[in-house]
Amino acid sequence: MIHFDHVCMAAPNVYESTFRLSKETGLGNYDGGFFPLYGIGHRVVPLAPDIYIEVESVIDRRPLAHGEPLTVFMERQTREGDCFLGWCLRSDTLEELEAFAAHHGTTIDPNTTGHEAGRQMMNGARGFALQAPSATVAWPIGKPNLYFKPGGGTHVASLQVVPGSGEVQGQGLAWIEIGGTHSDLKGWLGDVASPSDFPFEIRYNGGSSGLYAMGVQTDRGVVEIRRPPVYIG
Repeated sequence: MIHFDHVCMAAPNVYESTFRLSKETGLGNYDGGFFPLYGIGHRVVPLAPDIYIEVESVIDRRPLAHGEPLTVFMERQTREGDCFLGWCLRSDTLEELEAFAAHHGTTIDPNTTGHEAGRQMMNGARGFALQAPSATVAWPIGKPNLYFKPGGGTHVASLQVVPGSGEVQGQGLAWIEIGGTHSDLKGWLGDVASPSDFPFEIRYNGGSSGLYAMGVQTDRGVVEIRRPPVYIG
């Protein structure tokens, strides 16, 4: 099965943007650590036990000065404020990820989010996942990429938020709004999944590809979160 896993909300300031998002929605957040190779800081806003928003910004400019592609991409996209930089799916098996990679004529790159490039959590744990296509390929064109986490383990969306950061409990997605059409998404997913497989409504606005908004089901009703999509240019 293919699942909706997380959204990357890129920000000029990871702390200010996360604080504002929690105030806007009532959803709590916690410190998700940082990506050492990319100079990117990370906070997590759970939307369900297995769905979350990762709010990220450049906090270390050394990779930017060295021309690290992901860091440069994020910095350019956030000059005017927050945006939904990428949206990410999750596979249950490595075979599904391999089939998705084959559909896009690529291979699984273990170096993009592997052990050395993974997220360093503040509790000492180190994130590790495989993806296809890479974020530097899929996100700039507004398309979702697919992740697989070998060994499973505790999903980051199920960890506890900072007390006082938000009292609303996320219960999953009610809907998402994306650019393009049903046919566009169906073609991107290929035989690995279908838009109808997802347990939420998908709204297509016919605009440029990317995520525009989401409706989050909570214990206090549906909360809409809307940000500009990734700029494709």
